[in-house]
Amino acid sequence: MATSPNSALVLLFCTLGFSVFFLLLIGISAIRIVPENTRLSIYRLGRYIGDRGPGLVLLLPFVDKAIRIDVSDQIQRAHTQQQMWGAIGETQTPVYADGQVEVSGQVWNAISREPIPANAKIRVVKVLLEVEKLP
Repeated sequence: MATSPNSALVLLFCTLGFSVFFLLLIGISAIRIVPENTRLSIYRLGRYIGDRGPGLVLLLPFVDKAIRIDVSDQIQRAHTQQQMWGAIGETQTPVYADGQVEVSGQVWNAISREPIPANAKIRVVKVLLEVEKLP
């Protein structure tokens, strides 16, 4: 069964059109636009390779997995800690190895390099974050 030149040409254009359409879909899936307070955690074949964004992020289709993370809470917490530096407060209990102070209307656990009696004015010089390993 012989094919005419017109049917071969139609088959070629259909194949070429399908290929261009498929490549266009893959290209579109590789481009992500990340908003200002968001980051993408990128995993390549299951291995974490870093955070990307904000802005235009290119991924490898079928290889990279992107997980969207909202960082506005993290930024707010960092600003809160920066605002704590130099803040004035008052000790609730004697403070040395441990104790409690009131700063900005909140009670915090605190330590000091020298003993400080209760009801004394204090200034925040360092914010310390203690963490533990998850099971």
